[in-house]
Amino acid sequence: MYPDLLSGAHALGFADFGAAKAEPLGPQCSARIGSYLAEGRNAGMTYMAGNLEKRLDPTALVPGAQTIFCFVVPYSRHASTKIASYAFGLDYHRVVKDRIHLFMQQNHEMLEAACTEPLRYRVFCDSAPVLEREWAVRCGLGFWGCNNFMISPVAGLRTFIGVAVCNVPFEAVDCGQLRSKKASLPTDCGRCGACLRACPSGALEAPFTMDAGRCISYLTIEADEKPAAGDCRLHGRLFGCDSCLEACRWNRDIEGWSELSCHSESLKDEEIATLSDISEEILADSPVARAVKSK
Repeated sequence: MYPDLLSGAHALGFADFGAAKAEPLGPQCSARIGSYLAEGRNAGMTYMAGNLEKRLDPTALVPGAQTIFCFVVPYSRHASTKIASYAFGLDYHRVVKDRIHLFMQQNHEMLEAACTEPLRYRVFCDSAPVLEREWAVRCGLGFWGCNNFMISPVAGLRTFIGVAVCNVPFEAVDCGQLRSKKASLPTDCGRCGACLRACPSGALEAPFTMDAGRCISYLTIEADEKPAAGDCRLHGRLFGCDSCLEACRWNRDIEGWSELSCHSESLKDEEIATLSDISEEILADSPVARAVKSK
């Protein structure tokens, strides 16, 4: 089944596709999250402490879940010093989930034939208590970078990760091709330290260790009290930051989905002094709306 699913994912534009058994993530992952929260490195993202049971066990999200499907979605690079490249298109949460739903619909008959009961699934993309990067690694789609990105050998770091949690028996999906894919991956990025040196705010304190309270992406997107445009802590950024991504030797310049870049002509640095300069028409379906609405 996996080769057919992989082919179908590629046909829909996904850069890569993998699968893993739906099961609790285990004590090592639990301890890592516990330390992250106990040390306060989540800053004001208090929601990270909520729904821990679901974060650590996907079967709590979908009763009877047996398999995790993960999808890699590429987005294009934009040479902006103010806005992160991922925010130059439509709201990725909706775009990615819609495409995964289409994948599940197209493969519904094959997937349900492997089940002992009607097919059940839920789709997520950065919108629920799901550890997408952890599952992407376990699904054979990449490995951890020192900057805490999941690095795809196919698409690099400039990606979104979509997840479908379903009741398809993993034994029906597992195969030599999938196991070989997972076995061929490096354990991590190689730890050259380029991302740590490139981080303008020093938020990357050590490999795989980030203080969110100093991260420009956190300060411009997540923080309840956002610094004003021009604040020295932002180093000229208005929404997000690509510095650690751009510095990584695993970075790839690949063409992303067109709907994830459709606002590129309207978001030029010279035309935007603050986020208020972005039109309501664009903000109606843009990741940037999150920062504007939360002010």
